[in-house]
Amino acid sequence: MSTQTTPRGPRTAVPLRHDGPLLDRVPTPRQADPTPPSTRPSRWRDRTATAAVAVLALAATGVLAAQNAQAVAQQKAATERVSRSAVTGRDDAAIAAVAPVAMAAGAQRAERAALSASAVAAVQDAAAVAAASPHAGDSLAPLAAASSTVQSTSGTGFSPAALRTQLTSLSAARGAVVGAEGAWQAAEQARIAAAQAAAAQAAAAQAASHAATRGTSSPRSVARASTGSSSTSTGASAAPSSSGSVHAVTLACLDTPPGSGSSASAGAVGAAINAYRSGLGLPALSVSTSGTLSSHALDMAASGGIWHSGSDNIVGCAPSATSLVGAWSRSPSHNAQMTRTDVSSMAVGAATAEGFLFSAVKFN
Repeated sequence: MSTQTTPRGPRTAVPLRHDGPLLDRVPTPRQADPTPPSTRPSRWRDRTATAAVAVLALAATGVLAAQNAQAVAQQKAATERVSRSAVTGRDDAAIAAVAPVAMAAGAQRAERAALSASAVAAVQDAAAVAAASPHAGDSLAPLAAASSTVQSTSGTGFSPAALRTQLTSLSAARGAVVGAEGAWQAAEQARIAAAQAAAAQAAAAQAASHAATRGTSSPRSVARASTGSSSTSTGASAAPSSSGSVHAVTLACLDTPPGSGSSASAGAVGAAINAYRSGLGLPALSVSTSGTLSSHALDMAASGGIWHSGSDNIVGCAPSATSLVGAWSRSPSHNAQMTRTDVSSMAVGAATAEGFLFSAVKFN
């Protein structure tokens, strides 16, 4: 028995047994293959052929799997395209069905916005008309009520039909106010004209009565053009003034000089002139009392006559301011001064003596 050293340690060899049945089991020699070696396939060739067939089978299987996967992908893509087409068709149909509704809704929104803006403008206009028509009387209340109704109707969620109706009512109420104010203005102008005519008649009658009593014919006045020229004197005698000086009286209003006069309201003369201008459609002038012209009016009252002092445009004497303006209006030169449009104010002086008003006016 022999031993053999291995990495794991010594190993004892197993002895061959020559006895027993082992000797009876000697392999039988193989019989020779009668096929010539050149024609007889070897085991290697058999194995190679088998491997090749397996490879081809695997390749064929891969190709078939790839073709199947491609076919599945193509089928899936086709299915998705059909699905998208169907969805797109449904969307187009839905849009086509909804589009008219959306357009109608947009038109309604635009109409409501326009109506709301019209309501705001109408309410503002009604307020302006009411402020400019203080004499419209009972027609102002319906305008205010219609304006309030439009404001409440045009709130959130208003009805366009109801708002149109209320705007029509507001327009009618506005027209009534404008008409009422226009009628009042026309009536007032007619009243002023009638009052002026009546005042002129009364002044003429009073002047005639006074002239019959005093021996004079009418109120006297003297006008001086804006260039400074004065009217010619009537040749009346000189009269002493309240200051003691002597003036050449152009026209005598009283037979006997009173010798003194009293200050009078310059505003009354200015108001009478402005009333006359208003009746002619001319703007009113501001009125102020002039000390120089007041002194001149006192001098004229003391002398009982009138003349120009160099600081006035028109002078005159009459029983009242209204009659004095009436006398001036019948004189072209005086009337031209009272109706000037190139001035904005007047300075006035006034005094009275023995029931007569003496006045001097300067237009600036």
